[in-house]
Amino acid sequence: MGERTPLRLVIGGGGALLIGSLFMPWERGLNGWELFSTTDIVFLIVGIVALAAAITGGRVGLFRPDVSLNGAADVLALVAIVLIVWLLIFDSPDGVSHGAGIFVALAASLAIAAAAGDYRVLRGASWFPRLD
Repeated sequence: MGERTPLRLVIGGGGALLIGSLFMPWERGLNGWELFSTTDIVFLIVGIVALAAAITGGRVGLFRPDVSLNGAADVLALVAIVLIVWLLIFDSPDGVSHGAGIFVALAASLAIAAAAGDYRVLRGASWFPRLD
């Protein structure tokens, strides 16, 4: 499984938790599937891509050779984080308490983004690597 095994476990665990969070209560006693009409599908896609990145090691090209599953999982997890924060801050009715599902989804998305991110550019790697 290579030297990235712990990161793959975090990505896969985050994907599984994100999918599992859709079955937990989010607000007003409704789970993620009952509460949303399309946002739940976005979270499901993020979870599936994260699981695929964990299973394959994330180095498989996705539609283009320069876009890996890790990169896709990272970007999609960032989108999920923005959606969840938006839901928490702006789309919650006043006085409604949030269930555990929304916080589990936020933690899972943060874990996916942190583990799938490519931090080599912070250590001096090129922002635009050559594709051979």
